[in-house]
Amino acid sequence: FDLLAASARGPWRTLAKQAAFALLYCFVHSTMHLLRVCLLNVAINTSSSAVFLIIVTNNFGEIKSTVFKKYSDESLFPIITSDIVERFYVVFDVLIVLVRRSVSVRVGAYSWFDILQWLGMLVVIEVGTDWVKFFLIFKFSDMKASTLEVYKEVLIADLLLC
Repeated sequence: FDLLAASARGPWRTLAKQAAFALLYCFVHSTMHLLRVCLLNVAINTSSSAVFLIIVTNNFGEIKSTVFKKYSDESLFPIITSDIVERFYVVFDVLIVLVRRSVSVRVGAYSWFDILQWLGMLVVIEVGTDWVKFFLIFKFSDMKASTLEVYKEVLIADLLLC
């Protein structure tokens, strides 16, 4: 009977530890997203040069950390998928800032046109940085463009099979 009781307690403790870890991870992940949205919101409401500074430093670090390495077909796939997720986050953050601004009672120092111009430039620079990064990675790693077709098929299969 003691063996049965001990084996029944084990999975519950493991499950409780995993659930606590998952909750902690979700909290940290959500806090990071909230901080990024707050940073973007403050940068938009503060000055236009702050948004440009954030864009340039983020993209320069991204290019510097990935371009000058040799990649194989298998090692490049996680980088491409992380860039897809990053683009989704940028668009989602922009939408949150626009919704927050639309429900705000106080009118900021900048017009909607100025804000949309900066947010559009943010998205265009992010996508442009990714294009330049992958052009250079493909050139330095002597990879063929047909590799992207394989990646596209894998991503479509993942999307349809999930």
